[in-house]
Amino acid sequence: GDWFDAKVTLTGKGTGRAPAIALTGGTIDMRKMSFGSRKGGAGLSAEMPVSLDRLTVTDSIALTAFNGTFRRDGGLSGQFTARVNGKAEVAGGVAQVKGGTGVRIRSADAGGVLAAAGIFSNASGGNLDMQLLPAGPEGRYNGTATATAFRVRGTPVLAELLNAISVIGLLEQMNGGGIVFQNADARFVLTPEAIEVTSAAAVGASMGISMAGLYVTETGSLNMQGVISPIYLVNAIGQLFSKPGEGLFGFNYQLTGTADRPVVSVNPLSIITPGLFREIFRQPPPKLPAPETLAPETLAPGG
Repeated sequence: GDWFDAKVTLTGKGTGRAPAIALTGGTIDMRKMSFGSRKGGAGLSAEMPVSLDRLTVTDSIALTAFNGTFRRDGGLSGQFTARVNGKAEVAGGVAQVKGGTGVRIRSADAGGVLAAAGIFSNASGGNLDMQLLPAGPEGRYNGTATATAFRVRGTPVLAELLNAISVIGLLEQMNGGGIVFQNADARFVLTPEAIEVTSAAAVGASMGISMAGLYVTETGSLNMQGVISPIYLVNAIGQLFSKPGEGLFGFNYQLTGTADRPVVSVNPLSIITPGLFREIFRQPPPKLPAPETLAPETLAPGG
């Protein structure tokens, strides 16, 4: 097909033996390739070095300067390093799990990965651990991600949220040194067309925020909702009565538009509704259409 354009080196290993194979540059487009659990042929179980200029993952995310070593013994497995869109460094591994190939990615610069991926335009620091497990149809994955101690500055989405609830001090903080989030957790479904955030929360001393909904990767459009809780450290008693990332008191919000030009609407009356009853004012978050097949039982990948 048109998913592979790379240099291949074959090194003979003697009569009757399959040659060693190495990829030494070029590009692969995962959006168009078959990336399932089919077994390799005879002689392909040996380690295969892979160096690529670019590995395209989605319309907006690519791994550049990709280097790794892989095996095709009953399915793809191996370790790799790369940069997200030519910027933040990541290290990862792939392994066979029930239903296909699982992926785990780690980075010592969680904020840099978020910025490079276009999620936050200006973020830095922290640690990231993300896992993707196959979930039925080709290219559909269930994902989890955790990040710690990262800083966010000058982000349009957060700026619009803080403007909407008139928290001037936090807005000045974000445009200055930035807002620090001590912990962030997300569960999501990744498809070639969109990301469904099933649940996400980020908390710090200054604020907490929860989010669920859809992000369409091709257009950058948003359809999200959640709660933003100012002064989260003081408000943290709400964790006993609320969802993760939500304080005892907070503002329900809806987020539409695009990541670059978000449109925010806030329910001001929700601030007087304790977290235990806040769900009354919420609509169910938008979801992806159900896949044709059910997601398989998954196992944590290696790496």
